[in-house]
Amino acid sequence: MKNNFFATNSTQLSDSWVLWFEASNQYIVISKALKVLLDVYFASESEYDFNKQLKSFINISNRNSNTYYAEINELLKEVNTSSKSDTSNKSSTVYIKKTDFKKNYRFGNTSITVNYGSIDIQNLIHPQWSHAAVLKEDMSSTVFDIFEKENHLYLFINKRYIGHYPVSEYHLLTGQFALQLINTLYHKNEADWIATFHASTVCNDKEAIMIIGDSGNGKSTLSAVLMANGIDVLADDFTPLLAEDCEAYRFPSGISVKKGAFSVLEPLFPNFNEFPLYKSNSKNVTIKYIPPINGFGQTKSHFPCKKIVYVNYDANANTSEMKEIGIEKILETLIPESWLSPLGSNSKLFLDWLKGLCCYELTYADNAFAVSKFSELFDS
Repeated sequence: MKNNFFATNSTQLSDSWVLWFEASNQYIVISKALKVLLDVYFASESEYDFNKQLKSFINISNRNSNTYYAEINELLKEVNTSSKSDTSNKSSTVYIKKTDFKKNYRFGNTSITVNYGSIDIQNLIHPQWSHAAVLKEDMSSTVFDIFEKENHLYLFINKRYIGHYPVSEYHLLTGQFALQLINTLYHKNEADWIATFHASTVCNDKEAIMIIGDSGNGKSTLSAVLMANGIDVLADDFTPLLAEDCEAYRFPSGISVKKGAFSVLEPLFPNFNEFPLYKSNSKNVTIKYIPPINGFGQTKSHFPCKKIVYVNYDANANTSEMKEIGIEKILETLIPESWLSPLGSNSKLFLDWLKGLCCYELTYADNAFAVSKFSELFDS
């Protein structure tokens, strides 16, 4: 029984281990000390044997040893429980509703059409793509239909059912739309991607640098500032990593910026006041979307990404600094907030990719300082 609890893939990163469990598609990050306890657990034939083996190399009471055994057992049960939800009560043959809310978009040589079931559904997705909208209707090879039925949001592509999601969890729909869009733009399938990270990514003509941070820490605002200073934004808030080459790919959405950053960004973009105002779907704040500096297909679409910066904007910071950090802090944010492929082969590629990362933390109050530090990173 315990043998079924083994991690499918694992790797050591600095002073920690990262373990992946296929049944739940969960990653856990543990210390070397806990990894030793796990190894003893799997080598033991019983709780008594576990206690005996532990006592052979550490001074520990039966009570503490029993607690370790129970907690490890509970953890392994949790990460080996399938997280797949049952959606069999919903039919994939739901009738696609006709709608008056239709938008056409062009990305380089690719044209798509999206039929939104209502203005509210349109407002979930269209604003970040409004810069790519075209009035003229081209012959689109890909047609998205998104509509609501029985308090669920349905997604079809070329009349093929993709999925449905509770209205209250609309972020699942927008995430799936983004995934299907990159599949369309790059002629890929879901299995081709290692992950789509909740991260912004900037690039020069040789490499990409990923930007992560807690919500409200200024990832998108920093991306916009960097773009205004001539640094290309490869992706805002959604960075795909392809299995074939382990490189980060361009996601050509607008950059979302909150009202609190308008005064900083207005001097940097001559037509900033012309960008429409929207209400954020997740928070009751006013936002704008800044179009990417490069249109899709006008420049290279993917780059190796070996550097990640955890950013923290602090207007009251006494000093600004960029420093190297361990990967553990990066993983605390990167893993929980991202979509990670459930395929074992892609999980192994993800762990291998992590081993090659250089990680940094940027705390800043001054945008000029942040721009200079990113310029230095690109040159290093």
